[in-house]
Amino acid sequence: MKKDRVFISICSRGFSHNLLNILKCIYKNSLNKRVKISVLIAFNQSKIIKKFQELLIKKNLKNINHKIIYEKKLGISNVRNKSLSYLKYLDCEYYCFLDDDCKIADNFILNHLEFIKENNCSIATGPQIYMSRNPFFRVFERNFPKGRKILWASTNNVFFKKKVIKNNVFFSNKVSKYGYGEDQLFFSKMSKNGEIIKWNHNPVYEIYQKKRENLRWFMDRNLKYGLTGILIDKELYNFLIAYIFNVLKAFYNLVVASIYLFLIPIDLMNNIFKSFAYFLRFLGRVINFVRF
Repeated sequence: MKKDRVFISICSRGFSHNLLNILKCIYKNSLNKRVKISVLIAFNQSKIIKKFQELLIKKNLKNINHKIIYEKKLGISNVRNKSLSYLKYLDCEYYCFLDDDCKIADNFILNHLEFIKENNCSIATGPQIYMSRNPFFRVFERNFPKGRKILWASTNNVFFKKKVIKNNVFFSNKVSKYGYGEDQLFFSKMSKNGEIIKWNHNPVYEIYQKKRENLRWFMDRNLKYGLTGILIDKELYNFLIAYIFNVLKAFYNLVVASIYLFLIPIDLMNNIFKSFAYFLRFLGRVINFVRF
């Protein structure tokens, strides 16, 4: 039986135990006889990792073919583009992007592979579920009906056909000013170019990170979501349309914040955080009126 060849790309700021955890998950996925998995690890650093670290990577991937590359120019978009330039010339049918701070189920790759074949799409994505019990993380968890066509995907959970990266679309450094948005823009451009992105109920699980377990992180991230929005729209369209969209989306965020405010008696903690999150995104959009 011919195996489907899948190349998994992991972009990382440096060697960590979290990286080893996702590699263990990938190995378990490779045990399925219907897929042949290879792995690309792209480190965003100029310093080569130590020999014992290379051996640990090899040990956790066991017999999986893998390659380690380096991008010395700091920035998530730079290392993602380095990864793309490598993947573009590989002999594979499918590619998958994963982050080094997540875990996946043993059938994750096969699940996405079967979905993309059955649902007439070139890109499949799915939920990112935070393993933290902190209730404000539920605000960031997207969810749609299975099979719905959507406009963008996140690099922490995306599976796609090889033809996608032949469109000469790259990750932009301009939108990652606040630390987010380069993946949303990348896949939004793919969607705009006619690639079909569909939602699959096939989650990744983001591991607990102590630095995120506080209200300050929650506030900062939501405010920056609002600030980043106009940067994404400027690259997708033009300044005038981006500015109009920014006004409309600011109004939308304020309306949604108000709705959740009224719904607080129904679900206290969940709706408080949702209302707060959308209000912060509204503020980010309002700040854009002055800055841009």
